[in-house]
Amino acid sequence: MTLEENMKSLWNKYLETKDIKYLAEACEKAPFFGQKDMAKEISKILRSKKSD
Repeated sequence: MTLEENMKSLWNKYLETKDIKYLAEACEKAPFFGQKDMAKEISKILRSKKSD
């Protein structure tokens, strides 16, 4: 599966379930122009919102 297909799949899963874990996973897999720490931080924030 290509990155584009994976992102589309994660987005569709999010739309179906409204489960933030899919957005967090997409952040972890997104390139963020080489800023892996940014992706990790956004993912961490999203995952923390899930437990609110």
